[in-house]
Amino acid sequence: MRKIYKFPLILALLMIGSGVSMAQYTVTGVVKDDRRGEPLLGANILVRNTTRGTITDLEGRFTISFDNNQSAVLVISSLGFLSQTFAVSPSNNNLQVSLIEDATSLEEVVITGLASSVKRSNLANAVSSVSSKDLMGTTTVQTTDGALYGKVAGATIRSNGGAPGGGISIQLRGISSLSGASQPLIILDGVYINNSFQRSGRATVSGAGGANQDDGANRLADLNPSDIESIEVLKGPSAAAIYGTRANAGVIIITTKRGAEGKTKVSFSQDIGFAQPLRLLGVDDWSEEKINFFFPEARRPVELERFRQGTKIDYEDYFYNNTALLSNSRITISGGTDKTKFFVSGNINTEDGTVRKTGFDRYSIRTNIDHKISDKIKLGVSSNYIKSNTDRGFTGNQNNSGASIGYSIAYVPNYFDLRPDANGIYPVNPYFSENPIAVTDNAVNNSEVNRFIQAFNLDIDLLKTNTSFLKASFAGGLDFLQNSTLVYLPEFLQFQRGQANPGDAFWGKQESFNTNFQAALVYNWNLGKVNMNSQAGLVRLDFKNSSLFTRGRGLTPGQRNLQQATVQEINEQFNSEIQEAGVFLQQEANFDDKIIGTVGIRWDKSTLNGNPNEFYAFPRASLAVNIANFDFWNSTVVNQLKPRIAYGETAGPVAFGSTFTPLGGANIGGLLGSVVSTQIGNTQIRPETAKELEFGVDVGFFRNRVSLEATYYIKTTQNNIQSLNLAPSTGVNTTPSNEAELENKGFEFGLSGNVIDKSNFRWFSRVLYWQNRVNLTRLGIPTYIAGAFGSGLGTFLYAQGYAPTTIVGSPADPSNPGGFTFWGNAQPKFNLSFYNTVNIARNLELSFLLDWRQGGDNINLTSFLTDGGGTTNGWFDDDDGDGIPNGRQRPPAPFNNAGRWVQDASFMKVREIGLYYTIPKTAITNTFGSSVENIKIGASANNVFLFTKYKGYDPETSTFGAQSVANNVDIAPYPTPRRIFFHLTVDF
Repeated sequence: MRKIYKFPLILALLMIGSGVSMAQYTVTGVVKDDRRGEPLLGANILVRNTTRGTITDLEGRFTISFDNNQSAVLVISSLGFLSQTFAVSPSNNNLQVSLIEDATSLEEVVITGLASSVKRSNLANAVSSVSSKDLMGTTTVQTTDGALYGKVAGATIRSNGGAPGGGISIQLRGISSLSGASQPLIILDGVYINNSFQRSGRATVSGAGGANQDDGANRLADLNPSDIESIEVLKGPSAAAIYGTRANAGVIIITTKRGAEGKTKVSFSQDIGFAQPLRLLGVDDWSEEKINFFFPEARRPVELERFRQGTKIDYEDYFYNNTALLSNSRITISGGTDKTKFFVSGNINTEDGTVRKTGFDRYSIRTNIDHKISDKIKLGVSSNYIKSNTDRGFTGNQNNSGASIGYSIAYVPNYFDLRPDANGIYPVNPYFSENPIAVTDNAVNNSEVNRFIQAFNLDIDLLKTNTSFLKASFAGGLDFLQNSTLVYLPEFLQFQRGQANPGDAFWGKQESFNTNFQAALVYNWNLGKVNMNSQAGLVRLDFKNSSLFTRGRGLTPGQRNLQQATVQEINEQFNSEIQEAGVFLQQEANFDDKIIGTVGIRWDKSTLNGNPNEFYAFPRASLAVNIANFDFWNSTVVNQLKPRIAYGETAGPVAFGSTFTPLGGANIGGLLGSVVSTQIGNTQIRPETAKELEFGVDVGFFRNRVSLEATYYIKTTQNNIQSLNLAPSTGVNTTPSNEAELENKGFEFGLSGNVIDKSNFRWFSRVLYWQNRVNLTRLGIPTYIAGAFGSGLGTFLYAQGYAPTTIVGSPADPSNPGGFTFWGNAQPKFNLSFYNTVNIARNLELSFLLDWRQGGDNINLTSFLTDGGGTTNGWFDDDDGDGIPNGRQRPPAPFNNAGRWVQDASFMKVREIGLYYTIPKTAITNTFGSSVENIKIGASANNVFLFTKYKGYDPETSTFGAQSVANNVDIAPYPTPRRIFFHLTVDF
C-alpha cells in the first residue's frame, strides 16, 4: 500500500514546489547619478511599508527577492539625492534608476529628538541644518560656532573680540532670559557638553569688574570643526521641547563623522595662512595748535617740548597691525567592513594673534567606532581628547591698572615713545597708569585646557517582522573639562610699582564633569497606510563643577609662586553638584508621506528648583501636510507644498544656589565666623519656562531644483527670574523671584536652489532672511535701568511694554519710563545672508558668503575713551566750523549726553570666499599611480571685507560675552582678524 501512494505523494510535492516557485520573483536593477552617470554605492532599496530592503554594490547594482507574485513599491534613496519610488511586479522586475541630486536637502535625515529623526521633506519645524561642506567647505574656521555666521536663520552671533581661541555667543530667536545666559544647549554625539564662558581672572586683576568682562573663550572652541558631519539647530521650544528643562534657548545637535563600509581611506589636509586686522580706525595726528587746545596751560610747555623732540609712533598700528601665522594640519583614517566601521582623526591647529604674544594652539584626536555585535545588537562609541593652550593678551575694559592695550593707547599721543631703551628699560607713561608695551611684553594671560569627551550608543533589536520592529536604544556619555589659568602682572610694571604690594599673580583651576544617560524603547509599526513610530524613555543628567582661584600680591621679583607673595588669598572656592531626571513619550504618525503628525511630552525634575522632586511637563505637537504628494496634485512647476504648524514648551535652568542664602566668611576681632548675605534664597523658585507656536510653509519648484521656506513664530517666556527688593525690616535686601514675561515674534525666510545646473557648470545660491522683535510684556517689579556703565554712557531699560534691548541714558526725561532719554535699540531690524557656490567642469569651485545686518545699536565706549584722550581719528577736525573740534562736541546737541556713544551697528561683511581646484584623476594616476586617489588645492579667506559706518573695530564685538542683555557694549576690544589660507588635501 505504501508503494501505491508513494508516487502520487511525490508528484503532489513537486506540483506544490512548482507552484511556490512560480509565485516568487526577483527584482534587479542599477542605480546611477543622473548628472554624472556614475554608479551609486550604498544606495538604499526599501520595500514600502515593510522593514525589508537592500543596498547597492560597487557597480550600483542590487537584487531583491519577493516570496509571492504580488506587486510592490520600492523606495530608492541615497544620501544627497532625491528619493524615487518604483512599482515592481513579476512582469516589471528590471530597473534602471537615475537619482537626481538633492540641491535643496529635502531628503536629508534631520535629528529632531532623543531617539528620533525625520526626512526634511516631512519635517514640521524650521530646523536649520549645517553640513560639513557648509561648515568648512569654503574656508578654515577657528571654532565651530564661528563657522555658523550667516548660515542659521534666526541666530544672532556676537564675539568678545578677535583674540585667538574663540569667545562667541549665540542667541536663537531673540532673548530667552533677562538674567541668565541665552545660550543654546549643545549636544555632541548624544553628550550634553559644557559650553560655558569660564573665568580667567583678567577682569579681577585689571580692576575691570566681574568675570563677564574677562574676555574669555567659550568651550565650544575646543572642538575640531573638521570632525563634524552635520549640525542641526532646534531654534525654539516647538522643536526643542523633547529636551525639556535645558532647551529654552534652543538646542544645537552636533554629529561627528563616522566610518563607512569599504576599503580604508586616508586623507591628509594642510592649511597654511596668515591673519591681519580686518579694520583699523586710525589715530588723530598732533600739532602744536592741537596741544595748545587740548592740554591745560601749565602742561603745554612740557608737551610742546616732547612734541618737538619726539618720534611719531602710530600705536594702533604698533600693537594691532601685525601679521599672524596660521597653520592647521589634519589627518583622517576611515573605513570598515559590514560588521565594524571606524573613523580616526588627528588635528594640530596653531594660530598666532595679530597682537604680539597672543595665540591659540589646539591638539585633538578622535576615534569613532561602530560595531555590529550581532544581527540584532549594534554598538557605537566616540572618544575625543583635546588639549589647547591660549594666550589672549590684555584688551577690553580695565580700571586704573592699565592692563588693557586699547584703554591705555587711547590716552597716549603719538609723539611720546613708550618703547624700551637699549637697556630694556620701559619709560614711565605720563598719560596713563601703565605702559602698554611693557604689559604686552611681560604680562601673562594664559589658559590651558585638557578635555575628554566620551559617547556611546547601543541599539538592540527586540522584535522585527516584515511590517514592524521594536528596539531598545541606550545612549549617553561624559564630558570632563579641566581649565588651568594664570593672569600675571610682574612687580616692575609701572602700575604695580605704585602699589603697596607690587606684583600680582592670579591662578585658577576649574573642572567640570558632566554625565548623561538615556534609555528608550522605539516601536515602529503600520496601521494601514499610516506608519506609526512610538517612543518612551528616560533621561538622567549629572553635572559636577569645581573652581579654585588663588591670588598672590607683593611677589618676590621674578616669581609667580603664591608662596613667594606677601599677601596670599583664596579669591574663590566653588563646588556644585546638580542632578536632573526626566521621562518622555512621543508618538509620530506618517500617512504615506502626505500627512505627518507628532505629539509628545517630557517631564523633568531638577535639584536646582525650589522643589527638587517636582516634575514639570513640557508638551509638544506638530503637523505637516505634503499637499503635492496627494494624487490630485499634478502641477509641473510646484512639486512640493507643505504647510506646517508646531507647538512646544521648554524651560531654562534656575541658577545654582538660588534656593539658598549665602554665608560669607568674616574675621571679627580675630575670630573666624560667617555673615549672612543680603540676598535671601527662595525655596519656591521655579524654572523659567517658554511656549512657542510656529507656522510655516515649504515649497519646492521644478523637481525641487528651487526651495522656499517661510516661518513665523511667537515665543513667550514666563517666570523670568528677577531680584525682588524686600522691605528693610526683613533684614535682607533681595531675593530671586519668578516675575517677568517676555515675548519674541519673528519671521524667517529661506530661498535656495540651482540657478544653473548643467553637466559642466553648476551655480547654487541660497538667501536667508530673518528678523525678531522682543517685548517685555510683564516685569513684576518697578521699572529700572541696568547694564553697561550707567546712564551717563548708555544703559538698558527694563520696563513693561518695552524691549529690554532699549538703550537709554542722559539727559534725564521724566516723561519716559525709567526717567531717561531713549537713544537706541540693540535688536537688529533684520539679518540677511547670501551664499553662492559655482562648479566649473567638475574640477573648479568658487564659493562666497555675504552677511548683512541692518539696524541694531552698540554702545561704543571705545570712542568715549579715544575722545577723552584726543586720539580719535579726526578728533581735531571741525566739521561745522564753529571753532570747537569734533572730539569735543559729538552729536547730538548739547554734546554732553549718552547719545554720543550709541551708534548704528549696521554692516555688510564678505564673510567667506573660497576657490578650489581638484586635480583630474587621469593626471593623478599618471603621476602617482594607484597610491593617490584625489588631490585638491585652493585658497580662501575669512572676514574678507567689512562695510559699515560704525566707528569701532567690529560691530559684532561684545565686551560682556554671553549676557542675554547688554551684550552690545564695545570697550577697546581685540580687533577682528582677516584670515587668508592656502589649502592642500591629498586622499590616499
